[in-house]
Amino acid sequence: MSYTGSVPDTEPGREWLTAAACRSEGTDPETFFPDNNATRIAQAKAICETCPVRRECLIDCMAHEGGRSAKSRWGVYAGLTPRQRERLYHRLRQRKVRTKAAA
Repeated sequence: MSYTGSVPDTEPGREWLTAAACRSEGTDPETFFPDNNATRIAQAKAICETCPVRRECLIDCMAHEGGRSAKSRWGVYAGLTPRQRERLYHRLRQRKVRTKAAA
């Protein structure tokens, strides 16, 4: 027996990707992997700034990257560089620990 249904463009729970600015026609995916080039990083961040699903992108990215170091993170996601996402992860984790300790 073979499957005859349609194949979705995105994984379940990630339908928001269809509205992402980085997925718009004419946007080169390589823009978001700028190799420490300040001009290219700024270009990627400018696209992310206008994105209607930036929050969803950040949540998804942080969930997938977890506690990895900046060296094992790649690209600009939700307008943040790998180092910025690593710092954000640790700030959020510390806040969570403090909240639990206070409760």
